[in-house]
Amino acid sequence: MKKKVKVEDAVGMVLVHDITEVDLDRNFKGRVFKKGHIIRPEDVEKLKRLGKDYIYVLELSEDEIHENDAAVMLAEAIMGENTYRDEEPVEGKINIYSSVFGVVKIDVERLLKINMIGEPSCPTIHNNMYVKPGDKIAAVRIISLVAPKKQIEEAVEIARGGIIRVVPFKEKTAGIIITGNEVYYGRIKDKFYERLKPKLEFFKCSVKEKVILPDDKELIKQKILEFADKYDVVVLTGGTSVDPDDVTYLAVKEAGTQNFIRGNPIQPGNMLSMGWLNGKPIIAVPAAALFFKATSFDIWLPRLLIGDVITREEVAMKSHGGLCHSCPVCVFPICPFGRP
Repeated sequence: MKKKVKVEDAVGMVLVHDITEVDLDRNFKGRVFKKGHIIRPEDVEKLKRLGKDYIYVLELSEDEIHENDAAVMLAEAIMGENTYRDEEPVEGKINIYSSVFGVVKIDVERLLKINMIGEPSCPTIHNNMYVKPGDKIAAVRIISLVAPKKQIEEAVEIARGGIIRVVPFKEKTAGIIITGNEVYYGRIKDKFYERLKPKLEFFKCSVKEKVILPDDKELIKQKILEFADKYDVVVLTGGTSVDPDDVTYLAVKEAGTQNFIRGNPIQPGNMLSMGWLNGKPIIAVPAAALFFKATSFDIWLPRLLIGDVITREEVAMKSHGGLCHSCPVCVFPICPFGRP
């Protein structure tokens, strides 16, 4: 409720407008108390010096909460591992950031429930995007200057324990297996290695070994088993299509990989195959990776490197949003390609 009260009686109440100070000695003119400020005992004399014996304030009832206090409460509840927030709210808004280089994980179901309540507003970036330290990942905003306390408490209870966290990338190792008779016999020069190595290293995965093999399923299979024993990740190239001599995906499957998935509804990169050996991802990358900045490999790679095991259902769900827009200037990953 807005009312006019004496400054001495306004402690604990909320200003409904900005208060400006003009000080010629300091050559200053600007806001000293902003709308929404909760008046403190130490503010009384300052307000009087500004000529404010009476001010307009909000008087909060027991079932109301100021937007700034509500924003702090909700942000604290939402934040999970490896996140931090603005020190102070501004106009009922607090931003949440990542403190590490990693993949953001959002409990989308609970996020939806919070945003269905009414007063709380919490937009986020997309789930499973990779972020760097300092990247903004969410913003908590309270719609009204004064919110029903019951709504904020409900939102805090839903978010309790955190609904946004960041899983950091850790130092890992990789082996790359280049397949194809044309490369093995020197008919053409391999181009895959120079494209894939920087992508892996960007996410703290060092390429420790590279080998070139002919289109021989048994040789490829044995090398997969060897590399899976030595390294954290195995990446293969070539031989993932449908030609009779395309045997790479068969080698991946027959190496004993669990959760083997051949192909995905993502273009470019339809023919990518993957599986896991003793929890280690084995990824067969199609030729699209040579021609496009972003393919299915770029969508799955960050998650594979933090230990996610991709399910068939998740792969199928990429059919919605899995078609690249082929923009003249590619700005992946800040684009809808591969997003929910």
